[in-house]
Amino acid sequence: MTVISPEIVLKQLKSEVSERVQHSLQAIYQICIEQQQRGLNEFSYATIARLGQGRGVPAAQSRAIVA
Repeated sequence: MTVISPEIVLKQLKSEVSERVQHSLQAIYQICIEQQQRGLNEFSYATIARLGQGRGVPAAQSRAIVA
């Protein structure tokens, strides 16, 4: 089985997007690394957005479901 490291995935994603999106991806990656270093397994979008506030991570937005 081939194992792909998160760093390789990040590098590939960043190679295909604008500088602004690259910054956001790097910020999200850094927050995830920090969570892992804390021994936490909480990687929900809302948590990452909250922790990344002011660091370039897009804000979590609630989406209403319309029936």
